[in-house]
Amino acid sequence: MKKLIWILVLTLTYSCQKKSEVTYTKQRVVIKPTWSGVDNLKIIKWRVGLMRNLVISRGVQITIRLPQLEKKDLKYLVDKFGVDSWIIKVKRKGMMRYETMGYFYIPLILPGQRNAMRINQMKAGSFKVYYASSAVSERLSNLPCPAFKHDLKIEKVEIQDSKPLINHIIVSPAEESRILSRVEEFSYSNTVLNGGKELRGDYFIEIAFYNKGRKNKLSNFVELNGTARVLRERSNPIAGCESFRIPPFKEGEDLRQKFKWNK
Repeated sequence: MKKLIWILVLTLTYSCQKKSEVTYTKQRVVIKPTWSGVDNLKIIKWRVGLMRNLVISRGVQITIRLPQLEKKDLKYLVDKFGVDSWIIKVKRKGMMRYETMGYFYIPLILPGQRNAMRINQMKAGSFKVYYASSAVSERLSNLPCPAFKHDLKIEKVEIQDSKPLINHIIVSPAEESRILSRVEEFSYSNTVLNGGKELRGDYFIEIAFYNKGRKNKLSNFVELNGTARVLRERSNPIAGCESFRIPPFKEGEDLRQKFKWNK
């Protein structure tokens, strides 16, 4: 009986979850999204050194909560405008300027049998921003001595409460434009952006509707709530790695046995 009541509570909770407010006009759709924004921020540790006994940072993981729509509203956007994904833009504000770190898309529609449409609205997703020494390749990421002389450890992060001035998503032909930059497909386990040699700065997340086939955004970009902040990094020298050289790659070799050192 208790189990039945618990299932009923979960079902009612899910069915009563708030959805985005949608207003239709002749040529456009205006959406006031449900609360969406930066939900969690975590430092990712990296064990390095000859004995893997020193800890620095690979980077950070940012989790975002996504807007939710009624299925009928999403179906209208699919049929009328060709919406099939969210596109996520990650921006960073450093000491001097803003820069776009990268783009990735999250599918909203999954193909089904006989062209049937399956709606797949993720409630949340996460991605990682890594230092270049770990982001460039899996091979470099597995070395005991990080490439590019990386030895930084992130000491302080925080999520700053912030509310964007514009919070309405407008879908219309006037908003459609091609994204010329590379747009990566979201992966549940391995969506990684290259943050460069330093990660300190404020990270802002923007979202828009997208058609991955045409590579076009179909709405304005709207900034999500919250700012992910990397506030402090500290150099943590790695003993034994002072003269390390990255070994050349040869197919079939065990890299763990091919470290080269300058004498």
